[in-house]
Amino acid sequence: MVKVCVIVPVYNALPYLERCLSSLAAQTLAEAEFLCIDDGSTDGSGDLLRRFARQDGRFKLFTQANAGPAAARNLGLRNARAEYVMFCDADDWYEPDCCRRMCAALDDEKADVAVCRTKVAVEDENASLRRQAAKEETYNSPLVGLFAAEADRLAAAGVVLWNKIFKKSIIDRQEIFFPAGCEHDDDAFWLLYGLYVKKILFLPEKLYNYRIRAGSIMGRYFARQPKDKNDRYKICLFVCDYARQKNLPEEKAAAVSLFCRQQAGMLFFELFSADELRRMAEELNRRRLNFVFAESKGRLCSAPRKGLKEAGRGRYVLCWLLSKICFGNRRKRFRRKKKDLRAQLKIKKLISVAD
Repeated sequence: MVKVCVIVPVYNALPYLERCLSSLAAQTLAEAEFLCIDDGSTDGSGDLLRRFARQDGRFKLFTQANAGPAAARNLGLRNARAEYVMFCDADDWYEPDCCRRMCAALDDEKADVAVCRTKVAVEDENASLRRQAAKEETYNSPLVGLFAAEADRLAAAGVVLWNKIFKKSIIDRQEIFFPAGCEHDDDAFWLLYGLYVKKILFLPEKLYNYRIRAGSIMGRYFARQPKDKNDRYKICLFVCDYARQKNLPEEKAAAVSLFCRQQAGMLFFELFSADELRRMAEELNRRRLNFVFAESKGRLCSAPRKGLKEAGRGRYVLCWLLSKICFGNRRKRFRRKKKDLRAQLKIKKLISVAD
């Protein structure tokens, strides 16, 4: 029986692909299967995939017209017949013990997801890109061990797929899939999967090797040159639609709202006109999220919907004073409240939205 399926979307990755596939072939776990999806490659990647599939029965090849990594991963999920699912990018590679160690972690600790650490290799010559991307602490949480899946623990795991192992049963039962056509599809997948995680396990080993190069999705992101400037906005609409269809309880709906606020804040605002941002804000507000959005000075700003009517200058000044005279967790709470009130006062000047 196959223990884990590793899904590998491939599009014109020939210079890096052999190292990736060789690392999979070298896995010490015999009960692994590698689902390689050729996303319409034109550089010979398909020929290399076919060669590995002929030589090693654990490799399964699927082909599709070019539709992006999200559609390729969805195809992989539909064909995965294993207890666990992992993901590997075609320009990265696994350590030989990666699959065995990740599967054993879930088996032994009965967690819903396990997270390993990673090594980072930066190929690009751009000094700014190298400074931002080469910090391994960006991708490696200091946490080690088993934890309850609270919001800060899930955030510490990062949104990337390749450092995690997932339970196929949760994916199937909750009908989780990727937003086709979006590049940052891993953000949406991790949010939706995280809604149903009860326990998360952090491993100390660096089992994945992550390459950052200029032409990759993250390379373009660090260079502020996204393929589609609307990508994160589309992801917001995708998760909102999922939440509505699932009729999520209040706590999970609040997590979706916060996710949309964070995604909206990561847009490259310089690429949008004020009218475009205004239309985005109106559409997000129609979703009745826990946050209210508005365009201001070429940016999307947001504030908590709860308490918006009651927010006033007096409350803001009171929280400002209390944040100065209190200590510890109480001071942190008042600082957060002050920040929310400041955002609400700004929103109230721009739009009128009833609670």
